[in-house]
Amino acid sequence: MTISSPLSRTLKRGLLACSAVAVLAVASPVLAQASGGQSIAFAIEGQALETALTSFARTADVQVVFSPELVRGKRAGRVFGLMPPAQALREILAGSGLVATQVGERTFSVSQIGTAAADVTTVDEVIVTAQKRAQRIQDVPLAVTVLDGEDAARRGIDSVAGLVDEVPGVSINYAFGGTNYGLISIRGIGGADDYKPNGNPSVALHVDGVYQTSNAYLGMPLFDLDRVEILKGPQGTLYGRNTTAGVINAITKGPGDTVEGSGRVEIGSHDYTALEAAVGGPLGDKVGVRLAVLAEQGGGFMTGAGAGDLAGYRPVIGGVLQTQVPAIVDPGRREGFGDTDLFAGRATVALNFSPETTLTLKLFGSRDRGDTRQYDRISASLDSNIANAGENDDPYEFFSSEYPTQSIDIYGVSGALEHRLGDNLNLAVIGNVQGTTRSVQGNGDGSPYPASRFDADETLSQTSLEMRLSDDTGGRLDWIVGGFYVSDDIDFDTHWTSYTARTQYDNLHKQTRNSFAVFGQVDYDLTDKLTLSGGLRYTRDEATFSGRNDDLNPWGISTFTTTFATTNPFVWDRSFEDDNVSGRVTAKYAFNPNLNVFVSAGTGYRGGGFDGTSIFTQAETLPFESETVTAYEAGLRWTTARLRVSLDAFSYKFKELQATTRLANDTNGRANVGEAESKGIEFAVNALLFESANQTLDLDLAAAFLDTDIISFSSARVAEVLSTVGDPLPGAPDVTATLSLNHGLVLANGWRLDSRLAVSHHGEESNRLNAAPGNTAEAYTLLSARVELETSANWAVYAYGRNITDEVYFPEMNGASRLVGAPASYGVGLRYSF
Repeated sequence: MTISSPLSRTLKRGLLACSAVAVLAVASPVLAQASGGQSIAFAIEGQALETALTSFARTADVQVVFSPELVRGKRAGRVFGLMPPAQALREILAGSGLVATQVGERTFSVSQIGTAAADVTTVDEVIVTAQKRAQRIQDVPLAVTVLDGEDAARRGIDSVAGLVDEVPGVSINYAFGGTNYGLISIRGIGGADDYKPNGNPSVALHVDGVYQTSNAYLGMPLFDLDRVEILKGPQGTLYGRNTTAGVINAITKGPGDTVEGSGRVEIGSHDYTALEAAVGGPLGDKVGVRLAVLAEQGGGFMTGAGAGDLAGYRPVIGGVLQTQVPAIVDPGRREGFGDTDLFAGRATVALNFSPETTLTLKLFGSRDRGDTRQYDRISASLDSNIANAGENDDPYEFFSSEYPTQSIDIYGVSGALEHRLGDNLNLAVIGNVQGTTRSVQGNGDGSPYPASRFDADETLSQTSLEMRLSDDTGGRLDWIVGGFYVSDDIDFDTHWTSYTARTQYDNLHKQTRNSFAVFGQVDYDLTDKLTLSGGLRYTRDEATFSGRNDDLNPWGISTFTTTFATTNPFVWDRSFEDDNVSGRVTAKYAFNPNLNVFVSAGTGYRGGGFDGTSIFTQAETLPFESETVTAYEAGLRWTTARLRVSLDAFSYKFKELQATTRLANDTNGRANVGEAESKGIEFAVNALLFESANQTLDLDLAAAFLDTDIISFSSARVAEVLSTVGDPLPGAPDVTATLSLNHGLVLANGWRLDSRLAVSHHGEESNRLNAAPGNTAEAYTLLSARVELETSANWAVYAYGRNITDEVYFPEMNGASRLVGAPASYGVGLRYSF
């Protein structure tokens, strides 16, 4: 479990050293008044003390700091009526043997009567919901990385792909489907996934608790975030479906209890502009609303050089020029290709029916009309292929017969109902309906004359429902049980132009999928120091998949049937079903409030299904089997007032590994390819190096070391078996690391200067099984910096630089074609919050 910081400055003070638990509320000018004595309406029933303190903190918009061991097993007094927060807190603690001391402008510390309040200057406290209940990050026996929303914005993270190079152990692979079909991997798992939209990503993305069924949703913009939690490793209990690599949880901001908002305007290199705004707060005692929007334009750093030497080209067969084939068109030169054209919005409505019942609704949508990011090819002097249009050594210039754009719309609504049925008994229900329509084009050759190019039209829809009952109040016995159901429909039609097969053809696919699961987990404090946890999940998956391939043969020279060893037309209709029981057991031992260790063993499951690529033979229409993983992990967490250290070691072994690979007819397809393992070590250090009356200096260091290995590989091609066994998994860089120094300086008249200097390293990685040398990207290291000046009136100006050493690097190598990373880029911005 690791953490990236600095986190929000509102969390920097008033947090208990060593063993504190912070119950956090939204900061605003009203807070100082509330904590100072202004009366507030309280309606808190007698209940578990920890739950009552949480309710108190939310109602009063203050922070309450206490040790879990201090309140365990204690009951809170009943508090009703108008009164100052300090009085309400005294009534809650009456008879408990505890007392509250105000230790900051809006912070209370709970301690035993007769003892002094603890020193509350410490590294940032972080509360996560990785186990579907609020916990301190150092108490969660999982590997969890957290980025709070403000930190994500400072780093320029506005999508899941932005986590790459910011979170060690996370990578992305575009090898097969191009830049619109990225495959996220965690700890080396996921980089060989199915790139088509009907696949099941190994990394399960959740947004506000809603599972995203397809990698098509990886393009969902992330903005107005509260935080992002990255759970590393198989999650076979509380999350279950297709989480053999891990889970990414994006949690967006809610309305809060006071009116507040923010806005920013940013301009940067390559004509980039961004506008983001959000406002939220109560409309009354029962209703809160938050509205957030994001708009981005520009940022394209590639130059299109037209069709080059291939302008006007037509194929020659047997010495005869094929005049019926359209000549390669020269679209002319274009600067700044790759521009973003994005608009997204979200409306959140929180309904507080009673102190026991709340309902939060989120309506969201995004519209993307940007350019499709293009591949470049190596120089013509190094590439004798006819597809090379005369490339030079400039990695930011490419040749193409077109400059394709994309049309991607994502939309939906979700609702989360929380109801306290009684003391220590809570109900949560999360429902969702959403969809996306996509029209994308591309090719992976970086050439005006590619082996094949595609125009894909995709329509996806999903409906999901999750229900949970829990006793999660931090007592000696905590438990959670629940059920989960999701259904998704996918229609995806792709029009291909294949110069290899001398034709154009259509793939028309339709898939319907249903998944049902029940799960449970129990955490039991066997002693004051030893906690045992265990959980099980039963999952059942069903899917139907039908489609056809039609060779259009527009030029009369098609070799479709011989090239792909198929018939024309080719039609199929298949079904699949499977079930699985997965689970996890964990033992956590707390040597003291500052130090704990854990060990765990578990299994994970990834449902089988159907290949969504260009299916040509009956063998390719058969479903591939479900993938399973056995996982072992051990971790250490050590926290002091100025230091947080986490260390994790893990070992995973996969059976029936699902992967995209080269099939017998020389096409890309999904199959079970054998066995693989992933082993490694991760660590993170967050340290407060220096603190004085007017300045602080923090250090954040995190790294992941991976050793992945393909143990067995099933293929009809003997040479590929021999060359693949022993190779690392795709999307599994051997070393990834980040290091940042964060400095804060308080100036005169309430002004503040914050700066951040960060370096990230991404090790060598291949992008496919049986990878050739041209499919392995070299390691790279990036340097970035940011400085922000904030006034006492909450205005701030900032400037940043990314890849400021202007390193030329390639996140993706695909034979002679390559995907180049962004060059040095700079920007300035203005932001305001209230």
